[in-house]
Amino acid sequence: MSVSASINVPNLRLSLPMVTLVCGLLSFILGLLIAIPGIIVGHMARSQIKENPYRFGGARLALAGLMMCYLAGALSLMTVIYVLIYPEVLQIVADYTGYGLLPSEG
Repeated sequence: MSVSASINVPNLRLSLPMVTLVCGLLSFILGLLIAIPGIIVGHMARSQIKENPYRFGGARLALAGLMMCYLAGALSLMTVIYVLIYPEVLQIVADYTGYGLLPSEG
């Protein structure tokens, strides 16, 4: 005779926390373009998890993704502000890389 036991393990949904984590990783490459949607999705994920923790999992994934999105967004914003304050940095980068970053002066 065969005895089988069924364990009722809830199937946690991890889709939004995973999207947040991927956005957090990509935001270090693409900057604010991905960081802003990552922040929005991350807060949506944390809200879902807070409302129903037994159905939705991945609180740590969402938190890690949010932290990366905020960090990459802040670094991107500081870079843009620095380039706006010191535009000559673009010429130094253009000379170093061999690409023109500023419009050519006529």
